[in-house]
Amino acid sequence: MAPEITINKDYILVELKEGIDYREIRRGVARLFYTSGMPEKNGIWVLREGPEKFSYDDLHKLRDIIKENYPKDVTINKTAIVVESGFQSSMAKSFRQIAEDLPFEIRVFTDLQAAEDWIVKK
Repeated sequence: MAPEITINKDYILVELKEGIDYREIRRGVARLFYTSGMPEKNGIWVLREGPEKFSYDDLHKLRDIIKENYPKDVTINKTAIVVESGFQSSMAKSFRQIAEDLPFEIRVFTDLQAAEDWIVKK
């Protein structure tokens, strides 16, 4: 199922449905590259609790897709990942390490408000 993307005043919110899998996240990334306003707004990704179908190897594939397709004129510099479970937290933190060479900072949160505060902080 495709993620829900909402363009807020200060950021783009990407909400994945219950459970996560590589294909759903890949679809969300692809949609963001073609979303109006993407070059000007940081993003918050919210992962919902549910059966995860996502492996450590998928993290490397995801980083490669982002790196290869990242628009050159994008001015965002932050992406927050909001997680609900220990597994999601572990995978998100691993992705943050794997993706250190991407042109934006990634932080992992368990609270949407904390993620919003960090994203909109100048």
